[in-house]
Amino acid sequence: MKNYFLQSRDNILVSGHRGAKALWPENTLLSFENAIGLGVDSLEMDLNLTRDGRLAVIHDESVDRTTDGRGEVADFTMAELKQLDAGMALPGFGVQRIPEFDEFLDLVEHTDLLLNVEVKQCSRETADKAIAALDRRGILDRVVMTCFHGEITTYMHKKYGVRCQGFPAQRVIGYTEGCYDHYYAIGIGMFDLTPALVEELRGRGIDPWCWCPDTVETVETAISCGVTLMTCNDPRPALAVLTAKGLRKKK
Repeated sequence: MKNYFLQSRDNILVSGHRGAKALWPENTLLSFENAIGLGVDSLEMDLNLTRDGRLAVIHDESVDRTTDGRGEVADFTMAELKQLDAGMALPGFGVQRIPEFDEFLDLVEHTDLLLNVEVKQCSRETADKAIAALDRRGILDRVVMTCFHGEITTYMHKKYGVRCQGFPAQRVIGYTEGCYDHYYAIGIGMFDLTPALVEELRGRGIDPWCWCPDTVETVETAISCGVTLMTCNDPRPALAVLTAKGLRKKK
């Protein structure tokens, strides 16, 4: 059985951010499928809850930026969301639809990808439903749950024992001193990334991840800082540099 958690400074994983949002419309099946085709080790995606209690794969709590609709995701049923074109943030790829979480899981269930599932709508209900869906598929052992709200990551870890990704303290909503105790990993934006922060996290037993190194130069910076996973809008520079350096030893 594959061990999904062998990342290290010498075995750096590459995760596609919302699929590969610099290349295809974010959080669409097209973006996820094509990111898989690039050879990523992991996919990152986002969840919001609809009016009828369904899990929609969309980053913002509003549909305004990424679709041709207007309004809050929570005010739409899943069927209504399906009528929107989700390709508006990166046009040129035809009409794209907002996937339901189960559609995303249909795509990835039988792959060997590590999954990074972000609870964007910071509610326990969203977390509960996402974890239940993953558990039904029997794939919780290769999932890292993410949320910017410290109370939600603490809740998910304490209730379900799942691995959770948080963020540096100054980026966490509702940060409390105990948040770090429930983090498997911390995602560090390139604007916050330093060798000192990486070493601090290592000292606390927290895996240092980063987002989004999308050029050769920023990939080199992330490597020099000692990260173990890179979440990329464009995974191609990371894949190329890490492969050339022998830093992707997939197991």
